[in-house]
Parts: sequence; C-alpha cells; structure tokens
Amino acid sequence: MPDAVVIGGGLAGSSLAIRLGSLGWNTMLFDRLRFPRHKACGEFLSPETLEVFKELGVYVALKALKPGRITKARIVFRHGGVVEAKLEQPAWGLSRYEMDAVLLEAAEKAGTQVHTGTSVSSIAADSGAFRIGIRSAGGTNILYARTVFAAWGVHPRTELAARPAKRRGRTAYIGIKAHFGGVATDQAVELYFIRHGYIGISPVEGGKTNVAALLPLDRIRRKGNSVRELLLSAAADNKQLAERLAGGTVIPDSEVSIAPVYLSLEPDVWGIVPQIGDAGAMIPPLFGDGMSAALRSAGRCAHYGDKYLRNAMSMEEWYRAYRLDMQKEYASILSLGRRLQALANMPVVPRIFTACARMFPQLGDAVVKSTRMGPQTPPENGDDGHG
Repeated sequence: MPDAVVIGGGLAGSSLAIRLGSLGWNTMLFDRLRFPRHKACGEFLSPETLEVFKELGVYVALKALKPGRITKARIVFRHGGVVEAKLEQPAWGLSRYEMDAVLLEAAEKAGTQVHTGTSVSSIAADSGAFRIGIRSAGGTNILYARTVFAAWGVHPRTELAARPAKRRGRTAYIGIKAHFGGVATDQAVELYFIRHGYIGISPVEGGKTNVAALLPLDRIRRKGNSVRELLLSAAADNKQLAERLAGGTVIPDSEVSIAPVYLSLEPDVWGIVPQIGDAGAMIPPLFGDGMSAALRSAGRCAHYGDKYLRNAMSMEEWYRAYRLDMQKEYASILSLGRRLQALANMPVVPRIFTACARMFPQLGDAVVKSTRMGPQTPPENGDDGHG
C-alpha cells in the first residue's frame, strides 16, 4: 500500500510529490494526460517562485532551459494609459511545456512512481485508508493508499468530492494561450486590459513570447475557431495590444484553451481529501504570484501530510490546520484580485490611476508589489513548516 497518492502532475502535484518522495514516503502520482504538454497559463515565475525551486532542487535544471528574463511589469489600460514598475528582483518566463516535465522527472528521482495517461475515477474512505479507482489504456484497477492529495486543477472534480465545492464566481471564463514569434519584448511582463478581461504577454525560453488571456465565455462566442483567432479578436479592444500582436506569428502546436473557468470566492482546500494549487483556489490571473501560491499550498500540505503519516497528527487536526493556513494565505489575495478586476473595468478609474501614477511613480510599484505574496506565515501549529 503506498503512503501517498497525488492526483495531478502539474506544478502543485509534482512539487508535492518531490517533497513526499524526498521525505521517504512511498508516493505515486497519476495524471490523465501525458507530458510534455502545453497549458493555458501566464508562465510568469516570480522571484518567490524561484526560491521554492531552489528548495525543491530543480532551480539549476530549470535555469539550464534559458528562461526569459523579466525585470519589470507593465499595465496597459484600454484607454491607452500605461503604468510601469520595476521588479525588486528579476523574474522568469518559462513555458509549462518545459517546466512541468522537469518537475515530474525530479519527482521520479525523489522516488515517486509517476503514471501519466492514467485517470482516477473514484476515491472513498475505507477502514483508515482510501480506496482509489484507476483507469488507463490497460483497463481499470483498484488501489489502496494511506493518504490522497488532489492536484487536479481548475475544474472541481465533484464526482470525487465528499462535499460540494466552495463558492465560485458566477462568470464563466475561458483561459487561452499561445506562443508567438516575432513579438519583441523588453524584459517586461505586460498586462493589457480589454473589455471584461485581460491578456498577458511575457518572454519565455527560446526567444518566444507567451500570450495568455482570461476572457468571459459568453462574450467570446463566435469570435473565432482557433486560439489565435480568439486572441486577435479580443486584442482588438486594446489598440496598443493589437499593434503589438499584429506582426507576430503563432508557433505551431502551442495553442491551448480551457473552459469553463470560475474564479474562486474563497479557498476550497478540502473535499474528501486535501486540495492544492488551482484545485484549492483559482486565483485571478492578474494576481502576479499564482504559481508561487500553488507551490506554497503544496509545501504546506506536504508538511501536514508528513506529520499525519508519522502519526504525529490526526486527519481532523490536519484538516483544521491546513484550512486555517490557506485562509490566511489565500483569502486576502482572492479579495484583492476581485477588487482589482472590478476597478480596472470601470470607465473612469484607470484614467485616474494612470494620472496619479505619472505624478507619483511609486504608486505603480506599490500596486505591482500588492499582487505578490508576502512572507510565508508559519504553520498553524507553530513549527517551521519543513517537517
């Protein structure tokens, strides 16, 4: 019987598997897709994220991929106003296609058994363990494990949950992304506001530019039949963005979309099992530290999972401590993300903000800093969070 089963091989799931495997626990990871693969993501890695990669032992391997260097952030409103801020430390732009593969390989090196092209069809508590239904090309199987961790992404797997998902926003979005060639960048991550949505641009490895968007699903219908067409149609709502993309070409096989996406109103950190990353909270993409948040939730859950497996904590104590920790970490950034999104779509506010930022440049720095996670809070039980 494995000690831990991780469902999902993305950023949160693979980093959790690295931690659990490194702690000596017999860990298995399942993902219904095969790797490498593209993902609808802004692909911006904040300095805080890079520090976690050092802790996980993958920083050198990721740096060898020659990620795009990012030293500033730029916000471009629909009326043409621009606010720019310099980052305190350089950040990276790195595709999920490359990054996720490196993390999964590191999980295997840490001792995790990785099974891609394999989905989990059921989870049920059974006599102090969990009974897990597994489905792959080879057929179906039943597996028992001491613990299970949900890292299945933005779509709540209600068929696997013991309780309904927590409240999510009513607006259904579509997340889309493509890599472009021929779109010059100046070491900046750029956020362009359009009507009821936004499009981000950032450099990634190989001289490519990642273009990712979050758009209301009902407003994008019949706007195109491909990710490229949808991006260019949406970009027409921001003159500067349309001009930026006009000379670019989409790199083949980099287009990807996901829908529907609902932004979380509050963290949803536990169903029948603990939930990490986007499964625990879908953060507005304009919040600039989403991947750091996913890594942080995985690290915290690995800490409590280790204590549970060592019989130093009950499942109920784990649930209470992890839920309280994630409320502290996520509640404020979810609220901030909703407020920033609402304000940016008001006709007058962006103009006032742009004018104020011209007079007080430090205002732009403050806004960019507000979209980054602060220092990590200690675990609820008061120890250092590293087991």
